[in-house]
Amino acid sequence: MDMHNSPKRRWLSAVALLTAASVAFLGVSSAHASQPGEGTDWAPEIVGGHRVSTPGAMVESRDPNNGNLLQVWRANNNTIRVSVGHGQDIELAGATTYANPAMHLAVSDGQSSTFRVFHTGTNGFVFYTEVTVTAGSQTPQVRPGWSQIPNGVATPNFFSVSVVAAPNRSTFLTYRGSSSNEEWSIFLSGTSNSWNNPTLVLGARSDYPMSLETDLSSWNPGWRGTIMGTWLGTDGQVNVIRQTYGEGSWWGHEILAGVQGDGAPSVAITGNGRGQVAVRRAGDNRIALTRVDASGGWQGGWDLELNGFRARAFSLFAYQAAIYLLATGGTGEVDWKQTWQN
Repeated sequence: MDMHNSPKRRWLSAVALLTAASVAFLGVSSAHASQPGEGTDWAPEIVGGHRVSTPGAMVESRDPNNGNLLQVWRANNNTIRVSVGHGQDIELAGATTYANPAMHLAVSDGQSSTFRVFHTGTNGFVFYTEVTVTAGSQTPQVRPGWSQIPNGVATPNFFSVSVVAAPNRSTFLTYRGSSSNEEWSIFLSGTSNSWNNPTLVLGARSDYPMSLETDLSSWNPGWRGTIMGTWLGTDGQVNVIRQTYGEGSWWGHEILAGVQGDGAPSVAITGNGRGQVAVRRAGDNRIALTRVDASGGWQGGWDLELNGFRARAFSLFAYQAAIYLLATGGTGEVDWKQTWQN
């Protein structure tokens, strides 16, 4: 049975908060340690009856109100493919990219879900379109054409951007500068349908893109005012920072010491504001995981993914009380597993 569509995946129960013991250790724990609720096995990612293959990372988003699922990835010919509910994938016409796509849920309306999909063009500029999914159908409705983000937003053409849903059909986006290692953010108002001017993320410098918390958590009104971002510092250490939506300033900066990373980390937050950060460990590409909280604080150390998966690329995403990892191996095929439950 495909856990992507099973009732267990949709309705995972909550478990206890982190214990004092889980916060006490530093560094990477033993090979026998694992994250709470971490699965023991990987499963192949299947769409339209075939395994997904990509040179980068697959991303996905699910509407928590109706279960509509959209998955997006870069194909081996540098086009963008999408699949609804693991059905037959199609190409998003008009896009060529060397980077991973990004996406978030923009509108949930009854049985209909509209997702906003972004990609970095081969010229380094950033473009977006919208894909609408209706419950019971595996045929997406794609808005014709792509819109370019204005105000000089550009990044190295092999770098992805990161996005998160904000209230009223809005988007909060971060990207690595094209001519420096500075990180920038920009906001799309869903009310006026206009982008503001880019804002520098003070103190965030990286040789890789910054990553934001995944979108579905923002649909929980109990804590959706918190946005989390993470990046790999130029010293190889993972950093986490938070922002209260509407205030325009970052807070709660923490250095998640204990692992030397390689590449951009990823963060996902569950509906109750707790979640995970993942990063590839430098030297062997194993995935290291740690727990974080939207209100501040973290596990205090790292666990290695217990199966020893060596990832070319990966992404975390949250749904209800669980977090899942989509990882691309050395052959380019994508596998998935649950890495957290709370």
